[in-house]
Amino acid sequence: MKIPSIKISWKFSVLLSVLLLLIVSFSNFYGLLTDKFHFNKASSYFFILLATVHIIYLYAFWFKLTENEYPDKEMRNLEYGFYAIFAYYVYKMVDIASIVFGYSSYNDLILPDHFLPVGIVIVLAYLGLCLITLQIFSIRKNKIGNYSTDCYEEEDLDTWP
Repeated sequence: MKIPSIKISWKFSVLLSVLLLLIVSFSNFYGLLTDKFHFNKASSYFFILLATVHIIYLYAFWFKLTENEYPDKEMRNLEYGFYAIFAYYVYKMVDIASIVFGYSSYNDLILPDHFLPVGIVIVLAYLGLCLITLQIFSIRKNKIGNYSTDCYEEEDLDTWP
């Protein structure tokens, strides 16, 4: 049985990724249990740093596709670092999902009325970010190409005597 795949354009993938990054970055300052925004937490700003790397990768991705260029060492290294960021996205999604779907264990807390809907939206935003990131990796491999070491060796040749 073949799993049906949804075909979306690379431009839509990039724009959706930026939109989801904005939603997740905004929600990263929001305390789900406290129903307040916390701008004094260092971990919230750490996520902004990771999102910046994500944006730089998306820019390189967009540039390579619009200019019809091959992948280079810098993009490869950026993507390898981006794999770690992707793992962090998965970790945050599981962490928030465990809080949201374990809300019945918070009997002693008075949770806001919108705890569950907002929590589910945040989990879905992280899930969407993870899925669209995998889609962008797939598009990069299909449209830009693999990271072939043959291309890099030719670029590093010094043709001057």
